[in-house]
Amino acid sequence: MSDLLTSIQQCYERSRALMYADPPEALRLACEATAMLTTELPAAFRVKVMFQQVEMLMGFGRIHEGTTLLHDTLLIAETENLEAERGNLLYTLGIAHYTTADFSTAIDYWRDCLNLDNRGFSVETRINAFIALGQMYFAFHMPEDALRHHLSAQKYLHEGIDLELRARLYINLVADYCELGRYAEAQPLLDEAEQICQQIQHLEYLGEALSYRTLMLLQQDKLEEVTALLERGHSMDRYWAWGEISWKIVTGKIAMAEDNLAAAIAAFEEALSLSQKYECTSKVHVVHATLAIAYGQAGQPAQAEKHQRLYQEHYNRLGSAEIFARLQDLEQQLHNT
Repeated sequence: MSDLLTSIQQCYERSRALMYADPPEALRLACEATAMLTTELPAAFRVKVMFQQVEMLMGFGRIHEGTTLLHDTLLIAETENLEAERGNLLYTLGIAHYTTADFSTAIDYWRDCLNLDNRGFSVETRINAFIALGQMYFAFHMPEDALRHHLSAQKYLHEGIDLELRARLYINLVADYCELGRYAEAQPLLDEAEQICQQIQHLEYLGEALSYRTLMLLQQDKLEEVTALLERGHSMDRYWAWGEISWKIVTGKIAMAEDNLAAAIAAFEEALSLSQKYECTSKVHVVHATLAIAYGQAGQPAQAEKHQRLYQEHYNRLGSAEIFARLQDLEQQLHNT
């Protein structure tokens, strides 16, 4: 192995190792590794290294930079006929567009991922695409459809599936079951997800699992246990945009349950600010909805009406007739395969 290849590989491996322990350093190393790449190096290696930088950029909410690099990476995969890598990149491009609420483009990418004619795509790509499709339905307050697609993803699981991907699927299933009030079915999946996250030290997913455990305890009025979990959640370092937004929302919901409406509103306002800062447009309508309820309970009708109106505007923009038509087309494709 050449000295250059060795140096890049070391940067890459160190970046992977620090993704959740020290994300800023992981991002720096990923950028350094990509900067050293040359066209003489193997294409699959270049794609792998570039994708690590993409993941770190996305995690920090730098969606446009990540998307630009994704397109450059996809060009290499397509030119060199790296089909498994191409499938993963298409899925990730869908996630980038989903995050910024460009749902039409996201659906188009995931349609490709779920097209069984693309025989070189990996099982992991199929699982990820089904998870993402379910998340879209979840964002539209359609948990039954979200669950249907997440169960489709679960059918692809086998012993060799990466633990991180397995945890991601379980957490999404937990979200569906909680939304449907089916807590008994959520509990074993949540236990397994938390165990995996602790095993692989995936602190962001662990935080997500803790947030659902907290909300489940909240439903059972176990406020003492809720407070302990909330303190544990707040003690965790979070750099990744979506994780911090989720915890702000959870914090606000707990404050509402304790009738501390000022604290709830403050937490929801922070979540809204972070969603706008990191261009997590798909979360904006969710936060507006919680703010409308909180301001209403706090006796501030003008603010409640404002956020209800903004929620409706964002939701209508996300859930347009065109979006649902595209989803219906995709459902027909899946039905015919």
